[in-house]
Amino acid sequence: MTTLIFYEKPGCATNARQKRLLLDAGHEVIARDLLSEPWTAQRLRDFFTALPVADWFNRAAPQLKSGEIDPDRIDAQAALDLMLIDPLLIRRPLIEADGWRLAGFDAAQIEQRLGVASNSNVPQGVEQCSRPHAATPCATSQNSEPQDTERAQVTLAYHERTKHRPDRYASGPETLDWTMQPDPFRTFKDSPTIRLPLCAGRMAWASGSADRPEETHPPALSLDSLGALLELSLGLSAWKEYGPDRWALRCNPSSGNLHPTEAYVIAHDIQGLEDGLYHYASRSHVLEQRCRATAAHPSGLWIGLSSIHWREAWKYGERAFRYCQLDVGHALAALRYAAGLLGWQVRLVASCDSQRLTALLGTGRDQDYAAAEREEPDLLVQLISPAHPQALVEPAPWDAAHTSWMGQANILDPHPMYHWPVIDEVASATESHANEAGAARHLDYPPGTSATHLPAAEVIMGRRSAQRFDPQFSMAATDFYHLVASLLPHPHLPWDIWDYAPQIHPVFFVHRVEDVPAGLYILVREAGAEARLRAELSDEFEWQRVAGCPAGLPLFRLQTGKWQKVARAVSCQQAIAADSCFTLGMLTEFEHSIQQDAWRYRQLHWEAGLLGQVLYLEAETLALRGTGIGCFLDDAFHELLGLRSRHFQSLYHFTVGRALTDTRITTLPPYPERTAAAETEPTP
Repeated sequence: MTTLIFYEKPGCATNARQKRLLLDAGHEVIARDLLSEPWTAQRLRDFFTALPVADWFNRAAPQLKSGEIDPDRIDAQAALDLMLIDPLLIRRPLIEADGWRLAGFDAAQIEQRLGVASNSNVPQGVEQCSRPHAATPCATSQNSEPQDTERAQVTLAYHERTKHRPDRYASGPETLDWTMQPDPFRTFKDSPTIRLPLCAGRMAWASGSADRPEETHPPALSLDSLGALLELSLGLSAWKEYGPDRWALRCNPSSGNLHPTEAYVIAHDIQGLEDGLYHYASRSHVLEQRCRATAAHPSGLWIGLSSIHWREAWKYGERAFRYCQLDVGHALAALRYAAGLLGWQVRLVASCDSQRLTALLGTGRDQDYAAAEREEPDLLVQLISPAHPQALVEPAPWDAAHTSWMGQANILDPHPMYHWPVIDEVASATESHANEAGAARHLDYPPGTSATHLPAAEVIMGRRSAQRFDPQFSMAATDFYHLVASLLPHPHLPWDIWDYAPQIHPVFFVHRVEDVPAGLYILVREAGAEARLRAELSDEFEWQRVAGCPAGLPLFRLQTGKWQKVARAVSCQQAIAADSCFTLGMLTEFEHSIQQDAWRYRQLHWEAGLLGQVLYLEAETLALRGTGIGCFLDDAFHELLGLRSRHFQSLYHFTVGRALTDTRITTLPPYPERTAAAETEPTP
């Protein structure tokens, strides 16, 4: 079997037929969009080795059929220039595998290298357009039904492929050399820097004051307040030392503390900031200016999030894309909590699809990344201060004539040992498109829901992931019910950032909660989901209301009993799943959502990450501690619930208890080089 990268025109029936031949022959095919790929002249030229220039062209292209372009009368450089302007001119497919490249589905070479054309079932003219006389060309829209179906199939196949199972884990590196870990901090060389103030302590509201906005005066959007927001959401919270090792912690949680999430600020008419795009460098708490815009733009402040997949893949291999998306959800919730302490609103700009976000964040600029690891844009949020209320809008695109770009991305890992092409494949399949990303609906919140407790700045900065739990400790029932209730959607932060119907329903392994019998429980976060869950889960489950449970809390007991050994086994034999007070798996309404729109795969993980951050901070307010569990046996968990289909899947596990602290590890301040005295006054 050979792994092939197959550059196609989305919606092309001929390309779809060619891919099917390769798949049927047992090859792994990674499909990519030829029309949106960031081609360069040299990269294209490598596919055309030994071919005459006339054979570089797609003979079905309208310009060739009309005679506007004569491929027999054009030189190589002119041909490449035309193709870079209009990729429809490129002969397709382009195929890349094991160091060789091919333009077109040439029967002889396909037979020689892949053994496909010798198959008696191969139809004649497999490279020819299946509709050469059509009045209109094949649809190039990413939203055509065949392309939607294929994107969903790619996504579902990735999810199955990256499940951990008792007999094997998902593909990952065979060994890890921690001395060769990728740089955890992205920077842009030669970008002008602006030092952000460390002023969260004086600018954040007191805990609980969010319920009394008339007694407070939220700060305006400015360099000071932006510095406080980033400090409390994505900034460093501490340094840790153990022997010769030293590592940073951040306010936003991350799988393995690897932090693939990067943040960008788009600012227009913000006090203290020149109009343009900035990268947030958390290591030094500065903004690196990526571009300067001199054209007029609507006023506003936005933050975009992207992921560097290699940071996670270095350790976790193919499963890394899942963890990156969970971390986006963590960061989204962290931004909402931090904004709440400033009295601000944060809104998802759902209309901004992947293509536009790539342009806004500059992540598609080949000249700025060169050999550096690329970033995948994920989402965009808008910050709104009550002092300057405004409508939810998307930033205007950068005007090339009035925009100057600055900076070169640093290389995080100069000697990567592995490559996981399936991550690029699922990232491409789950990109959002204009008429998909904005789909949302008005939410009907459960009766009696109230605002999640707004933690103080000290709680946010002091959040940690537990490494060990006290197996003798039992938590109070009131604390347990408080944590469960905090996961229900309601019209207050952090849930007011989420305009989508809840699709995650946590299943709890309750181990040690006073006055709550040990057993298996489920929280139904949307009333309409109860019937679907009952139909899918085991017929043996009780679905009993819990005695002593607050009225209006849709928590059901499925089965009593001690589940510590099962919870530990499902969680890849990790002791934290059994020694805690409870562990949960986030059961998600899955397959139907992906089939409707593959982009929902990212969104479901964001929702799971949002739940995780709520649990992290709510546990801290109760003098407890939580930790996310990314390593779990997917189908083993599904089987114990009686699931027989992919209608529901678990995306994230979590556990809460009383943490045991390792006193050998030393804690240091996050920015020791910046004295407190220097940060007490507002910046000019």
